[in-house]
Amino acid sequence: MFVAAGSFMTITADDFNGKVAIVTGGASGIGRSETEMLARRGCRVVLADLNQAAAETVIRGLPRPADAFCVRTDVGDSRAVEQMVAQTEERFGGVDFLFTNAANVPLINTRDACAIDLDDAVFDEINRVILRGVYLCAKFAGRAMVRRGGGAMVFTATTDAQVGCAGLDAYTAAKGGVIALTRSLAAGLARYKIRVNAISPSFVTTPHQATFMDDPALRSQIESLHLLPVPSPDEVAPLAVFLASAEAACITGSIHQVDAGYTAFKSNNVDVMKVMNTNTIKTP
Repeated sequence: MFVAAGSFMTITADDFNGKVAIVTGGASGIGRSETEMLARRGCRVVLADLNQAAAETVIRGLPRPADAFCVRTDVGDSRAVEQMVAQTEERFGGVDFLFTNAANVPLINTRDACAIDLDDAVFDEINRVILRGVYLCAKFAGRAMVRRGGGAMVFTATTDAQVGCAGLDAYTAAKGGVIALTRSLAAGLARYKIRVNAISPSFVTTPHQATFMDDPALRSQIESLHLLPVPSPDEVAPLAVFLASAEAACITGSIHQVDAGYTAFKSNNVDVMKVMNTNTIKTP
């Protein structure tokens, strides 16, 4: 049942009670919010993240910590993802929902660039984690969903893959691939009763973006690119919860903006990453 509750609509526990979800990048940001929202609705959750200590902290704060566990997972490593999905099936009996959110945000924020200035190794690593990571998680979780008799996948894309953003060529290439993969997977998996969609945020006030948001000048620049206040992870994750629910039974192969109006109007032709990194220290 889909009911109004406050400023956003929420899904009742009936949609998720006893279901099993895998959340990649679940130790922080949007992934953490998604984990917490699913757990509150009765879902059993597996956090796949490289930061195991942070993931365990998230689990301890869930309503039923026994209904969740973490697996230290490099999503760009085929064997690691296969083992993570196998552990999920062994402990919880199957996989009903996959939410992919893993990304090396510090690398993106400090090393991504226009192609003419971009280090090949940076391009390869960003695409390995984001695009290859989504492919591998969809591959192995998808096989588990086939065995389960159906399921839903939601991938985190980005508005920067839908509108041009100078200085983010590796990131936008990877996320553009995620958008394309969303549609082709939806077409390929529909016969198995598996739905595939993507959410497309713009800037989100995650801990990784605190460097920018805590600087008044940079925050003003970022806010000027949005029609509404820059959203928090808790304001983005509910859309993924909805897309995983029974209320979204007829939705697949679609990309859903949750971007505070970022894609609704034109901005000045500004290299956003250069502006935001003007007074920050880049790591080697």
